[in-house]
Amino acid sequence: MNLLVAPWIPIRTNGGSGEFRLLRYEELLCHGDKGEELRVSLPRDDLELACLQLLICLTQAIFLPTDERDLRRRLVGLVTPEEFSDRVEPFRDWFDLDHPTQPFMQTRGVKAAEATPIQKLLIGLPEGNNHSFFNEVGEVKQISPGCAAIALFNQASNCPSFGGGFKGGLRGGAPITTLVGGDTLCETIWRNVVTLPLVRERLPDYEPDFNRDKPTWIEPFAKNESIFSNDIGLLRGLFWQPAHVELITADVEGICDLTGQASAHVYEKFCSEKFPYNMQGVWPHPHGVRIAAKKKGKLEFRFLSFTTTAPAWTQLTEFVVPGMNSDTGEGTTPAAPVLQASLLESDGLHLIVGGYRNKQAAVLERRHELISLAEGWANNLQFLQALVEVGKETKKILKSRLYYASQGNKKKKLKGIGAPIHETGEKMFYAQSEGVLHEYLQDSMTFKEFKTARKLLAESLQEICKRIFESLTEPYTHNVELVPIIAVTRRLMNFELHNLVEGDQQNANTRKKQKRSKA
Repeated sequence: MNLLVAPWIPIRTNGGSGEFRLLRYEELLCHGDKGEELRVSLPRDDLELACLQLLICLTQAIFLPTDERDLRRRLVGLVTPEEFSDRVEPFRDWFDLDHPTQPFMQTRGVKAAEATPIQKLLIGLPEGNNHSFFNEVGEVKQISPGCAAIALFNQASNCPSFGGGFKGGLRGGAPITTLVGGDTLCETIWRNVVTLPLVRERLPDYEPDFNRDKPTWIEPFAKNESIFSNDIGLLRGLFWQPAHVELITADVEGICDLTGQASAHVYEKFCSEKFPYNMQGVWPHPHGVRIAAKKKGKLEFRFLSFTTTAPAWTQLTEFVVPGMNSDTGEGTTPAAPVLQASLLESDGLHLIVGGYRNKQAAVLERRHELISLAEGWANNLQFLQALVEVGKETKKILKSRLYYASQGNKKKKLKGIGAPIHETGEKMFYAQSEGVLHEYLQDSMTFKEFKTARKLLAESLQEICKRIFESLTEPYTHNVELVPIIAVTRRLMNFELHNLVEGDQQNANTRKKQKRSKA
């Protein structure tokens, strides 16, 4: 199956609720949605995001816009069949899943003691003891070529490695992918294809040249080779395959266990082998937030990942706001499509955020969220930061005071509750506050009347904290010994929340007093 020719893109019409079919890449770019409201459709959100990212990477590599004008033309128009044919011609043999010598994201002749069931290629579904997303071992026994291509790409680009001795992707073990959503599937793809000038901001002096910029399965690297990140081109980096993997086809017609559709042939197993090499530096991948921080006096780079159970909005500042210290070089760089979105005229921003929370090779949690920002976000990044800080600070106050109630105060002879109510309180706050945060982020009045919006948000979060505090401490009020710690903690929490609500006005009054004193 060739990704450039065959029907492999799993879509449904009517915004995802209509007819299911497999779409050709050419049909998508040359004909668009045709009013059908196409959506990628797979039974797992991570695979849907991987499919979208794969389509974006294909388009980025083959149809790289020369400038912003070229990109705007793509956003309102379609690729002609003639242009499509001309552009993909040099790459036709590079994206063939069953090529006899250079199959897509694979290595022919992989040596393995035994073949691995195909389920292990789907992150979070190994044949071992991690069954986070399925109930039974071997539930996915065979998958279609299209799903196999998506799973291969996802494993190489977004997932922890297969285990000890296997290398992870260029962004680390489990990076957060940050993309920009559009009104249609085709528009979403183009909104994440960045222009050549933006590519050069990350890859200086880059020139599109498929004779030099080849993927790893076309131009393999040697065992134990030292690879410098600044020598990796755009296409090679987008489709980097850190492992030696080879799919094993059943060569018989079957039903794909993911889509439930008949396929001319299916894959039941794959082989993999360790292949050591040394990576020097961090390749500046366009689909994630890159963080620069000094460690032992040396500047180090890494990509943002999910390390806690906190929802994605808590990292919104990193997703959207560039922040770099010109003196130290430390700071954060949002994903390239997000930076590009701030330059394009838009009614708002729809962030598509996805990734995994892991512990080494084991996946603890699958995370895929949508965050929408109202019109005006790009010119008011400081307001976004302030809203996020209000949410994070409110949670901090609630959790710290619940912890105080739990532990008590020996010096003041206040007996503590003893139960870890602060942990429960944190989870409840995230669950009850997330909808409120999203409501303000999506409201255009937030940016037009920010002071009012900030105060209303803080008041709403304050009420949530009070309800949570009461619900968690009320069962202990029947114990006379615990009444004092509960009362003291309630008073402290209410005082701190009140100060947070009035924070902006208090800061403004302080600044006025400072100006008068200087005068």
